[in-house]
Amino acid sequence: MKIKHTFFSYTAVILLTLSVVTGCTLQEGESGASQVSNVSIEEQSEKTQNIQFPNIADTVESVRSSVVSIVSDTVSRDRFGLRQGEGSGSGVIFDSSGLILTNNHVIKDSTKITVTLDDGTQKEASIIGYDILSDLAVIQIPGENYPYIPLENESNLRVGDWVIAIGNALALPGGPTVTVGVVSALGRNIDISRDSTLTDLIQTDTVINPGNSGGPLLNLNGNIVGINTVVVRGNANDGTSIEGIGFAVNIDTAALVAKQLIETGKVKWAWMGAYLSDLDPEKAAAYQLSVREGVVIQAIVDDAPSALSDLIPGDIIMAINGNKTSSTMELTKMLRHDYAPEDTIELQIFRINPDETTEILTVPLQLGERP
Repeated sequence: MKIKHTFFSYTAVILLTLSVVTGCTLQEGESGASQVSNVSIEEQSEKTQNIQFPNIADTVESVRSSVVSIVSDTVSRDRFGLRQGEGSGSGVIFDSSGLILTNNHVIKDSTKITVTLDDGTQKEASIIGYDILSDLAVIQIPGENYPYIPLENESNLRVGDWVIAIGNALALPGGPTVTVGVVSALGRNIDISRDSTLTDLIQTDTVINPGNSGGPLLNLNGNIVGINTVVVRGNANDGTSIEGIGFAVNIDTAALVAKQLIETGKVKWAWMGAYLSDLDPEKAAAYQLSVREGVVIQAIVDDAPSALSDLIPGDIIMAINGNKTSSTMELTKMLRHDYAPEDTIELQIFRINPDETTEILTVPLQLGERP
């Protein structure tokens, strides 16, 4: 696949930064000293006793019958021929007809999918559809009137909110594993392969282990806020150990994907056909640009929608149909949730001409379907 390259050169680097908090000694007469001395040990103890922790047990009891264990028999091909294997994961029933949402990587290359319900009953599932770009899949077990959790976003999730992960961690016998934590961040992007990036993820410090994949991330009301998908382990570049970093596909994406998989068996993502990067404010200042936020078109794929438009490498996208796009994450989220293939959008473009003059243009673009 040929691409046109731009003079802008950006390197995307994921930095895992560890912050060290140091203590400070207040000098006599500074404002904080009297405040510290006036807080008695008894007052601190009373405040600690008044902290109300959430009742996790009631929430778990109300939803665990909708969480299932998934074991898939797989066949894959390598240079030595066909290789048989077995994978395990989790899923959540989201409709009384036995529809189950899980991760695509849990059922990938499967020849047989066995679902174990909370009461120990086992059923063989069929694949309704899967989507590689979101790493989600919908499968179904025979029967009806299953307990389920609907895919509805009623959470208004915030950083710091308590969340609960339920899943088939390590395929341990005796039922699902429950872990508790908080939402560490929202809107994260993670590269899962050279050509695939999961976008707009929930980051959580809730412990997620192999086998949790595909299980629900829930709020304290028992509503699904995400589907547990990725956990980061190992060491950073400086050798520092990485802990407590898990990621879940958010419920907005999960509900959108599940709906399309049920209706058509696949997901059609709107596609521009361009390689994009965030505009670096420092580099923009160095170039004395009048814009500090936007999405830079680094390269354009031949015969893609962008190649058939008036866009050129180096253009900076500032808005879609009047809605500001300050980052690639915002732009990607708009394309996935607000537009479909064949839709025509208007891009507000900041362009640097060969003579170093600049101009703001409106460029129409008919979106295609991402291959």
